[in-house]
Amino acid sequence: MSKENLYKYLILAIICFGGILRLTVFWVSPVNNAYDDHLEVINIYSESLNRPAPFQCWECYQPPFYYYTAAALYNITESIGVDKLDCWKMVQFINPFLSIILLIIVYQILLLFKIPKLSILITLSFVAILPRDIFTSAMIGNDYMLVFFAILSFYLFLKTLFALSNRDKVWFWFILLTLTATLGSITKQHGLLIHLFPFSIFLLLFKSINRKKLFWAIPFLLFGVLISISDELWKFNQTGELLVSNQHYFDYAKNQFPGSLDKVEFFSFRIFELYQEPFISEKTSASFFTELFARTFYDYEWRFISPKIPWANKLGFIGYSLGLIWLFFFIIIVFVRTRNFKNSLYNINWLTLVTKITPILLGFLFMIVPFIQTLRYPYFSSMKAMFMLSGIILLLLTLGSQIKQGSWIQKFGIYMIVINISYGVMLTVSIYFYIGISINHLHGPLWSIP
Repeated sequence: MSKENLYKYLILAIICFGGILRLTVFWVSPVNNAYDDHLEVINIYSESLNRPAPFQCWECYQPPFYYYTAAALYNITESIGVDKLDCWKMVQFINPFLSIILLIIVYQILLLFKIPKLSILITLSFVAILPRDIFTSAMIGNDYMLVFFAILSFYLFLKTLFALSNRDKVWFWFILLTLTATLGSITKQHGLLIHLFPFSIFLLLFKSINRKKLFWAIPFLLFGVLISISDELWKFNQTGELLVSNQHYFDYAKNQFPGSLDKVEFFSFRIFELYQEPFISEKTSASFFTELFARTFYDYEWRFISPKIPWANKLGFIGYSLGLIWLFFFIIIVFVRTRNFKNSLYNINWLTLVTKITPILLGFLFMIVPFIQTLRYPYFSSMKAMFMLSGIILLLLTLGSQIKQGSWIQKFGIYMIVINISYGVMLTVSIYFYIGISINHLHGPLWSIP
């Protein structure tokens, strides 16, 4: 077997491995185990087939696309005689299904970058075992659908750029890109950020071709933007609040730590406190970066792994140590590529510039969403790493595409594959065997099944 074919089989294996991890956590986690009560919203949609008022319930202010999809699936399965709990399990399956498709999209994106197969394998190993991705995909909620549309839009963005560079017709890919950006924006509020992709394409078209040829692109872009902002305009008309939040009308989070902006630590990283106490506590929950780091690499808010299980603290220690290794690995890539980018900056063309800058910029925009939310509402429930999950994956892909053949970074990446897979196995096996104990000692409630 050639080395090329071997890498192809290993890539397929890592995609299957990532799928197994997600399906395992989905299977053992109850349908009502989630950070927020999205079941209530889905039930309202499924019963009335109409959108509720923004403050009819805690999550009713959310954009409607995920809830219409979930309600339709629930009603279809119920109509064919499926048991109620199994109907909800099918609704829960939406997100792990999207997460498995996302792994395939990630692979397709990496192929478009034309990087070595070993570098693709390394990058896939990061996405496949990313704990925040696995946890988010196992829960009922609209967060993962946004991640799916964000990464799918990245793929379509690259396909549009390739069509443009090859002088093919770009309208097909541009229309699909605008559609997925629009669907992302009516799935979650900060999905509006995805429109940076079609807007970048529009600017590139404006720069590179006869402006009369832009007339076909303008209607599609405007239509997508108008559909996207119509949801916010509807909510503004209903509430009088711009970018409305449930916390405008509900005070459920008022007793959460830290409670006021002056108590939030934006310049601390309490890694040693995390090692001592791996789960959420007042030692760490006021530290903004500690919160985001902990929620990315471990079940910090314990929805799957309780402090009651035998080796929860040791597993947390391993997870946070892995997180530090990841940070080191990608900081090195940034350092090396930034130095090389400066040397070639004067020879770069507009197409290459847009290809490199747009996903990085969008990734960082997603990364600052928790920061903005914390400024608005200084509680640990606003410092959610899943708000920036799309950004994490975008940056993983962008940086992973910079792993060059034969470099020492690539050689180090081989060890990262082994480390990543090992942690993925430990984390998932622990959840599988100890979920029964954990469910009885969750940090938040199991929501009532409607």
